[in-house]
Amino acid sequence: MQIDRPIAIALILFIIILLIFFLVWPQYQNFKALQTSLGEKKAEFNAEYDYYEAITKTYLDLQSRQDDISKIDNALPQDQELGKLVYYLQETATQNGIMVKDLFLSKSAPASAQAGISNSVKDIIFSLDILGDYPSLEKFMIALERSARIFEITNISFGSGMQTSQGSSQSQFQTQQVYSFNLQIKTHSY
Repeated sequence: MQIDRPIAIALILFIIILLIFFLVWPQYQNFKALQTSLGEKKAEFNAEYDYYEAITKTYLDLQSRQDDISKIDNALPQDQELGKLVYYLQETATQNGIMVKDLFLSKSAPASAQAGISNSVKDIIFSLDILGDYPSLEKFMIALERSARIFEITNISFGSGMQTSQGSSQSQFQTQQVYSFNLQIKTHSY
């Protein structure tokens, strides 16, 4: 018994097609799915790698700018530390020829309540009653301006003046006008 050649070829082709359909095609589909999944995982890995590389670069940049960050922390401290602030204001006034009569806290309120913005910066407002002459007041204000901490003078009130005499080594008298001032100073903290 001999099988015709065209029938044998058709039968072999049919068997090959069945093998391809039932054995090779599912494996090929599985291979394509795994290849797609591998591409997604590579893309996800590359995105995470780029993200962590950017974080590392930012961290190293912040570490190299530690001096600038400490200046910002001094300008806008995280805690109010009212004692240090009062001491600084009194010491700066004394160094610039100003005598502090009275110093009191006017208010300490979140800046967000005034600006309508939700942040945690708080305003601290001091009122200072001081005695001194105009040049001393100017030096005091310049010292506050040059301070590492942010100070804003929001209000200045001038009071009446008194004359004081100062003796010199040649027995000549100079008259100096001393005035009473009231300053409202605003500073900020977190």
